[in-house]
Amino acid sequence: MYSILMVLHIIFGISSFVGSLLLVWGFKEKFYELTTVQKSGIILTVVSLFAITSLLIFSRGNAITAIIFFVLSMSISGFIAWKNKPA
Repeated sequence: MYSILMVLHIIFGISSFVGSLLLVWGFKEKFYELTTVQKSGIILTVVSLFAITSLLIFSRGNAITAIIFFVLSMSISGFIAWKNKPA
C-alpha cells in the first residue's frame, strides 16, 4: 500500500513541477501585460510549490540538495518568464 502511495506522490509531484513551469512559460510573451494581481498569483503559485518541495527535501536531511533545487527552480522560472518588454 505504501509503495503505491509513494509512486503516486512522485507522479503528482513531477506533474505539478512541470505544470508550474508550463504556467510560467505560457505567459512569457504577455507577462508584462498582466495586472499586478495576476502576476502575483502566478509568482506565488510557482514560488510556493518550489519552496514546499525544497522544504520537504530539506526535512529529509538534504540541505545542499534543497538549496540547489530551489535556486535552479527559481532561475529557470525567472529565465522563462521575464522577457524584456518590447519597445
